[in-house]
Amino acid sequence: MPTDPSSMVLDMLAETLVAINEDRLVDPVIIDHLARALDAHSAVSIYFDKEDAREVIAHYPTEAAVKDLLEYISDIGLDSMTHHVMVDHHQNVGHVVFVSIPPDEDLAPDGGFARLLAFARDAPYDEESGITLERACRPLTALWPQVARMYAKRRTTKGNCNLTSREREVLELLSQGLLATSIASRLNLSSRTVHKHLGNIYNKLEVNDRLMAVRVAGSSGILEAPTS
Repeated sequence: MPTDPSSMVLDMLAETLVAINEDRLVDPVIIDHLARALDAHSAVSIYFDKEDAREVIAHYPTEAAVKDLLEYISDIGLDSMTHHVMVDHHQNVGHVVFVSIPPDEDLAPDGGFARLLAFARDAPYDEESGITLERACRPLTALWPQVARMYAKRRTTKGNCNLTSREREVLELLSQGLLATSIASRLNLSSRTVHKHLGNIYNKLEVNDRLMAVRVAGSSGILEAPTS
């Protein structure tokens, strides 16, 4: 049974407000709700700053599932996103709808999108999909200045995640591309202990996977430089 757009928007906004009050990233909430409502097989939320630096904030359903979508976005470039909502099609990705959230002028005075949301699915987007996006984007756009300020503050907070020295060692090796077994061997720890440290790191950085952990740590100054 299709999701009622009004009900979906209310649920999404309720969870978004809870995330804001708890100082958590809201992108995972938004991406999850909208991807399900649009019947998308993959979706991403990407941050752009005024210098065109890009960072994936959230993905659906998994990091691996959005690889083709991210490559497609990189290929077509930000300059092609000339409308608030744009629909396109790619043979390997499917039908894609892009939603751009304008920047907060205080955070990005030189222009550029503060966020780009992209949703890919097999079937073409129809009128019902348009209604869902319209009802969702209006309140999200109103909330976005506050969300953008929270994210900017998070990115400029240097090393304020209370990581232990051992967790920082694990994170540093993670940024070098080492797997848990290799990290365990390097630090003379058991794999179970390394996984426990990884869980603590993910919780403190408020991320769900190793790639986001390294990116957040790099952008916040925990690591010396962001590592892909």
